[in-house]
Amino acid sequence: MKPWDAFGGDAVFRPLLHDFYARIKRSTIVHLFPPELIETEEKQFAFQSEFWGGPERYSPWRGHPRLRARHMPFAIDQTAADVWMSCMQEAVAHSAMPTEYRETFLQRMRLTAQAMINRSVADGAEHPF
Repeated sequence: MKPWDAFGGDAVFRPLLHDFYARIKRSTIVHLFPPELIETEEKQFAFQSEFWGGPERYSPWRGHPRLRARHMPFAIDQTAADVWMSCMQEAVAHSAMPTEYRETFLQRMRLTAQAMINRSVADGAEHPF
């Protein structure tokens, strides 16, 4: 079984990511995101789907993820990565993802959050929208 299916697929990720972005909207890092998060949420859903072995939704739409390059314009420091991760952990905790798979998912998200850090201290750069 592919991780996407084990985690619960569309039925788990759609509401999980909706909750995650609702938490982002209330967070101290909201300035790093565009004012409207609908497309951002769709990009995340498409990425997660393809990354975990679900339907290929991201590459046909956006090409190679190039996560680090796509995030470089945003001032992401350790605090921002920690806030992002906290929002993800809370969303997962309130999701229907099977408990036995949550830590596997969160471990990978922690690695991703750390990989996006591109500033030792946020320099105030905001989303270029």
